[in-house]
Amino acid sequence: MTEQVQKSGNGRAARGIFGRRGVGRFATVGAMGAAVAVLAVTPAFAKGSATLNASPGTVKVGQNVHLTGHGDSDGLRYGEFCAQQRVGTSGAWHTVKCGKVVSMDGAEATVDAKAKATHRGVLQFRGVLFGVDGPHGGHPQADFHTAVRTVHVR
Repeated sequence: MTEQVQKSGNGRAARGIFGRRGVGRFATVGAMGAAVAVLAVTPAFAKGSATLNASPGTVKVGQNVHLTGHGDSDGLRYGEFCAQQRVGTSGAWHTVKCGKVVSMDGAEATVDAKAKATHRGVLQFRGVLFGVDGPHGGHPQADFHTAVRTVHVR
């Protein structure tokens, strides 16, 4: 790569458009601008939590599993907490029951449900906190989900 050197009117050599110090300033300003742009598009993360309890840990075929859970988030205006289950350790999650839609300013969304164990093996449960459009629900979007709770069916 060759560098163009031009003589200025006072006899000193001028290096390119910016000169030696100008290139450093240009790089610094560019890096700061990039950092500001990244911070501007990075979303703020809301605080929240969700828990689900499934009891008992082992049941017989035909018995019920009692599910209780709650969740809250400061990033939601209205929320709904749902208990979900799946048979085995993989596959699709299916909703057992959802609690009432609540305003998240000071209240927690809760659920209290029973699920019947119909086959031997493993049932897995989780709780999901959904954000909804208004006090009557509409367009749910998952915000938090709990750890998976496993119940053995014998």
